[in-house]
Formats: sequence, C-alpha cells, structure tokens
Amino acid sequence: MLLVAVTGCSDKQTSQPPLSLKRLVADNLVAGLLAEDASLAVTLSRSRDLSVWSLPEGKQRLHWPATAFEHPGYKLALSGNKRYLAYGGKRQISLIDLEQGNIQLTWQVNGFDDYASISTLALNQTGSRIAIGMNEGSVILVDLNAQQFSLFKQHDAEVAFLTFGVTDDRLLSAGHDGRVFWWVSGSGEIIKQFSLPQRITSLAFDEADRRLFFADNLDNHQLLAFDTGEPQSQLSYFERYRYFRRALFIHRGDELITATSKQTIFRWRVATGEELERWQLTPFSMGTTVLDMVSDGGQLITLSSDGALEHWGLSN
Repeated sequence: MLLVAVTGCSDKQTSQPPLSLKRLVADNLVAGLLAEDASLAVTLSRSRDLSVWSLPEGKQRLHWPATAFEHPGYKLALSGNKRYLAYGGKRQISLIDLEQGNIQLTWQVNGFDDYASISTLALNQTGSRIAIGMNEGSVILVDLNAQQFSLFKQHDAEVAFLTFGVTDDRLLSAGHDGRVFWWVSGSGEIIKQFSLPQRITSLAFDEADRRLFFADNLDNHQLLAFDTGEPQSQLSYFERYRYFRRALFIHRGDELITATSKQTIFRWRVATGEELERWQLTPFSMGTTVLDMVSDGGQLITLSSDGALEHWGLSN
C-alpha cells in the first residue's frame, strides 16, 4: 500500500485552549491514570499519596497515605470495570478493592532474574487477572480466581506496555527491544509480531476497529491495519524528529491522538496522516507531560504529570 503524507494547514496547527482545567493534586505525579469512560482518575504523587477521584467534578473519593503500603509505588493499573486498582513497587504488588476501599492483597513478584523489577502493569476487565511486565523482559500472569502464576520470557529488554485483549486469552506487549507481540496468555505463543529499530515509546491498540500504532525513540512509527499489517499512512510533520509518548485511537479508529514528551498533543486523520488539530497542556512545573488520556464523546480528557485534568473540544 502506498504511504500517504499530507501536510497539515497552518490554521490546523494553532493551539486551542482547554474547555476546562482542574488541578487535582498540588504536587508532581509519579503515576496517574484515567478510567476509559472518564468517570475516575487515579493519582500517585511524589510523596506517594494515592488518591481516587470521581469525574467530571474532580471530587476525591478515596485516599491512602504512603504509610498505608509496605512498599513505595511507581506503577498503577485499573480493571476495566473500575472495581480493582493494582499498585506496583519495584518487586511488590498490592491489589486494592475500590468498592470496599481497602487493600485486599500484597505479594512479592520475581521474574527470571532475581533482581528484576516491575516496569508495567495491566488488569483485565474484572480485575481477576494481572499482567506484570519486568525490566528484564519477562511477563508474569496472575490468575487470582484459579490461584495460578505463569512466567514467560517474551522480550529481550524491559517490557514497556501491556494490554489485555477483549478476551483474556490474548495479550499485547511491547518492549525496549523494539518488538510488539500479540500472544496467547495461556501458552505464550506469539500470534503476530511487529518491530522497530529502537525501544518502543508509545503504543495504541484499537481491537474493535483493528488499528495499531507504535513508535520508537528514534522517530520511527507504524500506523497499521492490525489484521493484515498493512500501513494505513505515515504521520506528516515538518520537524525532523518527534518523540511520541502517549497515543490513543478515537472515532472508531479513524483518528489518532498522540502526546509528545513535553506539553503538545496532536490529533491526526488515520487514512492520510494529516494533522487535524493540536493543543498545549497547561504547565505548573518544568517538564509537564501527559500521563494518560481518554476520549468521551466530543471531548478529549488528559491527566498531566502536574496532576492537572484538562478537557479539550474535538472540533469536526
């Protein structure tokens, strides 16, 4: 398929202000995430205070001080039904029941290397299965209902992204080895694989509409039809180098949102690679960046490393 590169018009590159701005936490965040339906936000501050917020009003619903945990946390994951939250330290996981508001379980994890540490987390829809990526390339799968642990050495370097498929028997993983795998969670069998020369820095997967985007830290990216692996387009931009930190498909996979390592967010048309719109986060400190983003109808919601929640209009 011919790769199409279309240059966006200058008026599309004018940054638009947010529709609303609310800073949830007056501190920088170690980690933060948003529920897919934009009903919850979770923030983990530098002081390791963990909070759950009801959206859109931004009211604090649950809070745990750093002393509530046996270990300092760095990674978070939320189940699809918003019932459970995984809180990960270097080698320990705590599972929190958000309905009851308590820490349900805490346990130690080990990869193939005894000194391996946790690099990323994922929960399935119900929170009954946890995928744990390690910095030496292994993936640990925990089935809480069956009380089973499985360990797979899928990557040759740190696992950067993990996502459960719609059915729990499939996982998408990407790592610092530049590889993206779609694999069977029960056996570790790799069904599809893709790669770039350097470590993967952003990943977006729309399983329903069969779209995949991933980029590495040397300005390489792929925007593909997931079933066939055929390129959809190349994102068109003037800069010689652009670093993609976060990515999200919206509007049934017809559009893609990307965030840079700094404050800029871009909206793209998937079929052509044309830039449609861009926004600038409101910074409260040096190095402000996007931690998570979701789409809710006609709006994009972002959570920044400054703990700021911003809503952006998605113009037609």
